[in-house]
Amino acid sequence: MEKTEKLLSYAVITGEWDNSNKDINAAKLLTLRQIEKFEEIVADDESWKKLTEIFNSGRETDAWLALDWPDGFDELILCLPMCKLVDFVCSECTIGRRQENNSCANDFSLFGYIAELLKATDKNNLLEHIGSIKKLLLIENFKWNISKRKLEEVIKD
Repeated sequence: MEKTEKLLSYAVITGEWDNSNKDINAAKLLTLRQIEKFEEIVADDESWKKLTEIFNSGRETDAWLALDWPDGFDELILCLPMCKLVDFVCSECTIGRRQENNSCANDFSLFGYIAELLKATDKNNLLEHIGSIKKLLLIENFKWNISKRKLEEVIKD
C-alpha cells in the first residue's frame, strides 16, 4: 500500500466521525490520525512527489478539493473531524478560537498554511509545521499567530 493511500478520504473520515462519540476527544483523535498519516506522506520522498503532483492538479479549477482525495488534495481533509464537531462554525472550534477566530480555510491559518508550504514545495518547513499542528491539537496553551505564521505559547496567570 502506498503511503498516500493511508490518508482517509472525505467519505471514510466522515464515516469514522459518524461512528465515533462525536465529542472533542474523538475530533482531536481523528484529526491527529489524519495528520500523522499526512506526515508519513510528506516525510517519504516518493509519496511527497506524488502529493505535490496531486496538490498541483486541479487547484485552479476546483475551490474545495477535500471531496476529491486521492485525486485532488485540500488541506481541510486533515481537520474535517474538528469541523464536523462544531458544524463548521470556526469561532466555536478550539483551533479557530486559537487562531483569532479565523477559519482553517484562511491561507495562513494553522491548516491553510499547509497549502502555502505545498505551493512552495517546502518539505522541511511543512514537516516542522506538522509538529506545530500536533502541539496545538494536544496542548491547550498554544495559539496560532496567523500574521506571523507561527505557534505561540499562551502564558496564563
